[in-house]
Amino acid sequence: KLRAMTQSPFGGSKGFAAPSRGRMLAPIGGLQMRGKGNKAAKEAAKEAAAEEAKAARIHFISNMIKDDLESGKHENVLTRFPPEPNGYLHLGHAKSVNLNYGVAKEFGGVTNMRFDDTNPVKEDQEYVDSIKEDVRWLVSGSTDGPDPWNGEVRHASDYFETFYEAAKYLINQDLAYVEELSAEEMKEYRGSLKQPGRNSPHRDRPKEESLDLFERMRAGEFEDGSMCLRAKIDMSSPNLNMRDPALYRIRRATHVMTGDKWCIYPMYDYAHCLSDALEGITHSLCTLEFESRQAADGPYYWLLHKLGFYKPVTWEYSRCNVTRNVLSKRKLNQLVTHNIVNGWDDPRLLTLDGLRRRGYTASAVNSFCESIGVTRSGTITTQMPALENCIRVELDVTAPRRFAVVKPLKVELKGFKGEAVCELPNHPKNADMGSRKVVMGSSIYIERDDFKEVDEASFFGLAPGKEVGLLGTSFVVTCVEVKKGKDGKVESLVATHRERGDTKVKGNLHWVDVKTGIPAECRIYSALFT
Repeated sequence: KLRAMTQSPFGGSKGFAAPSRGRMLAPIGGLQMRGKGNKAAKEAAKEAAAEEAKAARIHFISNMIKDDLESGKHENVLTRFPPEPNGYLHLGHAKSVNLNYGVAKEFGGVTNMRFDDTNPVKEDQEYVDSIKEDVRWLVSGSTDGPDPWNGEVRHASDYFETFYEAAKYLINQDLAYVEELSAEEMKEYRGSLKQPGRNSPHRDRPKEESLDLFERMRAGEFEDGSMCLRAKIDMSSPNLNMRDPALYRIRRATHVMTGDKWCIYPMYDYAHCLSDALEGITHSLCTLEFESRQAADGPYYWLLHKLGFYKPVTWEYSRCNVTRNVLSKRKLNQLVTHNIVNGWDDPRLLTLDGLRRRGYTASAVNSFCESIGVTRSGTITTQMPALENCIRVELDVTAPRRFAVVKPLKVELKGFKGEAVCELPNHPKNADMGSRKVVMGSSIYIERDDFKEVDEASFFGLAPGKEVGLLGTSFVVTCVEVKKGKDGKVESLVATHRERGDTKVKGNLHWVDVKTGIPAECRIYSALFT
């Protein structure tokens, strides 16, 4: 149901209060996907994982929504994912997508896709297209899959005319004024946490004068940065966001959606709350840095109250951070623009394009988001291995196996005649994946790290005079000669071979046939930051 304004055009409602936020409970532990070795077991594991995912969603936001529905406060659930189109999505956005789409689906609701496109200087169609692809990938499993959002894609710019009329209403109610202080002067007048702010010399100008200046701002009569529109709230408020926040600024830039129609643009905080209200969002979920803005005494509810708009329930949760990485579009943009990385899809980045290029699946990313939970315990930094484990667990079930050596060391099998054809399973735990035939000749490659000139008790690889098995074959081999180059480095080995029989060897090595092996390029990435 689309929730509209309580009065028309902009009649303020009585009682400045935010909606009740419901109860808060601690989150339940995370989701781990595991599979079995046959179809029936895999289906059972899939069902169990779905139940575990449902249980994992029982966090304080889920309980809050449940209470709202049971009490009749809301009849349905409508969430939104509102990215700014000024960069590519990263893992932190994945947590937001997972949460907003997840709780809406859990309670039979839907999610709006809305671009908060209020700053044309930093926005680009490239980012718009990328964000839509990433959301499709996360929710539908494919970048070109069906659109998972409710109806058409929405934009804050769809409501620019309404925002403008609402701003004029605030001016006429003496709740907003045109400011002519510079950005530096406004910062000085704002005060600090320990000191109250000071009223601007333009704060008490007649509303007729502010309205005339605001209309002329839209007409393009003034230079960028020379004026802005500010809400008239309380310059001594302990909440710094209530000290006459800016609502509009002059900015001549071509907008992705509206072109050159506008030369004034609403500030994010002003557009965000009005967009939520106009769309009838039932639960507006943001990360904790927005807490003071969306508090009961913050500008989010002050604006909706003064304009008489419907008030969504807001709640904040902790950001997602991962060790040895950055999850900030501003910092990511610096890495990209300064050519420190190779674009937004560099596999070392935790952008969704980078993760996808590195081999992560949407289900693994969603599994990670489930596993870290939803809390209000401040900024939580998750260890990178926790993310890696999510894809490792999934690939262990789904990925067919192949032999590969990254640092090849050649081994000549002394006395080996002809070729041996070995039939190897494509998956050691799932016979349904079938098998493949691999040829082994008289020369093979092993991993260089699987050989030591001096054996150690804890070493399971090959050493002079030591026997090891070859995976997937009936052979064991013994190193009998080490060939070195002029620099003293090991260049190749000579080994004898025999049937394994009942022999139990300490180690079994993977290998690649020299003649039939396929050259490959391996891209191995370390952490972005040490």
